[in-house]
Amino acid sequence: MEINFCPLCGENQRAVNLIQERERASFLIVLCFLTIMGSLFTMGRAYLYEMIFLMDDQSNYFRGWIYGASSIGTFIGAIMMIQRKLKGLYLYSISQCLYIITVLVASVSYSNEFNGSDAIASGIAMFFLIPSVAFLIMYWTNMIRKHLS
Repeated sequence: MEINFCPLCGENQRAVNLIQERERASFLIVLCFLTIMGSLFTMGRAYLYEMIFLMDDQSNYFRGWIYGASSIGTFIGAIMMIQRKLKGLYLYSISQCLYIITVLVASVSYSNEFNGSDAIASGIAMFFLIPSVAFLIMYWTNMIRKHLS
């Protein structure tokens, strides 16, 4: 049962709900816009990785393809969430988890080497991990899920 006015103070509850809905929508749009920008950046990064490793003739390198595929998934998921589709959250989450796992594997493989350039590469990989985990957590807040449901 939906109450139009607060029984204690008489405040219009429809207006309060409308304000809350606008705040959720604004937060989601900003989050999706940042996700789209990050996805485009990661697509470019993945392409550069593939070009660099193709020049080095390392045919067993596949991380760039995973970065590219996961960033396409997060890009499409963000667009779907702008359209208020809950399936977009699921696509985004799966793609982002794939990206996070790949970054963790890359970081571990870098840390197994003890020279300076691999330590820098590991630090850079971990730097990209921080916003990925933060965004994944923010997308799964009740506020966002209520807006998408």
